Amino acid sequence: MAGKKRKQRQKAESGTVVSAARSAQGDKATTKSHRPGLSRFRTCVLFALILAALHAVLWLFSLTGHMKWIYSTAALVSWLLNAMGISNTVDLNIIHLRNDTWNVTSECTAINAVLLFIAFVGAYSSQLRSKVIGLSAGIPVIIAVNILRLVALGWVTEYWPRFAGFFHDYIWESIFVFFIIFLWYLWITMVVQREKISSVPG
Repeated sequence: MAGKKRKQRQKAESGTVVSAARSAQGDKATTKSHRPGLSRFRTCVLFALILAALHAVLWLFSLTGHMKWIYSTAALVSWLLNAMGISNTVDLNIIHLRNDTWNVTSECTAINAVLLFIAFVGAYSSQLRSKVIGLSAGIPVIIAVNILRLVALGWVTEYWPRFAGFFHDYIWESIFVFFIIFLWYLWITMVVQREKISSVPG
């Protein structure tokens, strides 16, 4: 009788241990199920904070009047258009074309797109090396595509001036937004995910 009671007690204790382990696993699973949503929320909040901070810095910097990259953008676009046979003159940030006169502002330099991309990369959970690679490769590409945009707009202004406003306000604006999102996606798939795979021990 004593042996039977001892065995029953051992079974009861082992059952308690198993149920406790299962309960702990269930708690871990519940915690893990909540983590993705919390992680996404943190990413969104971090993205908003980074973007707000970058725009605040840009606004403070603009107050000093030292936004020289506007003049560089205007000069480069003017030079490229002249090299392609589209006659124009440039005076600081003003480009005089045959059918229009452009006032190149900070928005024309893709600075907002660059800040958006920086916020995307900065907020996304990844290694510092991945962020450096993304920013060092992505920012020059954004600037180059923006120069291409302005040169293309110069061609439209020269040969199809009626469509210049529509081309500037709608077509290229939409293309540019999708391009930034695509560039961010490309960085995630080609850099971030590959580094995560390579960091997993074989």
